[in-house]
Amino acid sequence: MLNTASPAQLAALAVRLGAGYAASPDLVLEVARRVTEDRALSDEEFGRYCRTQLPPVLKRLLAAESETAALRTVLARHVAAADLGEDPEPRDLLDACQRIGVNLRADVADAREVLDAETRYAACH
Repeated sequence: MLNTASPAQLAALAVRLGAGYAASPDLVLEVARRVTEDRALSDEEFGRYCRTQLPPVLKRLLAAESETAALRTVLARHVAAADLGEDPEPRDLLDACQRIGVNLRADVADAREVLDAETRYAACH
């Protein structure tokens, strides 16, 4: 299980990384490739690499962990509301996700298509 960072830790990491961009998936793969290569980097190359390539990867990880923490909070509040006898709607959950910047509408549409196809398949077999 992932040992999640606290909001204070995430904020401290964001401050430490400063402005910049999050790495693309291709850059993450490139960094993973370079890290696992047998070829050793000189101290100068390693220092330059750490200053230029690693910060965007760390920003991507920070964004992913921050989004995960926000989603966990939204999901926990939704379930807690149901446990307390409220009747939260799935739409309420989608709206709460949207407010934290996570738009699941396309994912829901895709899931609906998959469920529909599975239902049709099960009806035929």
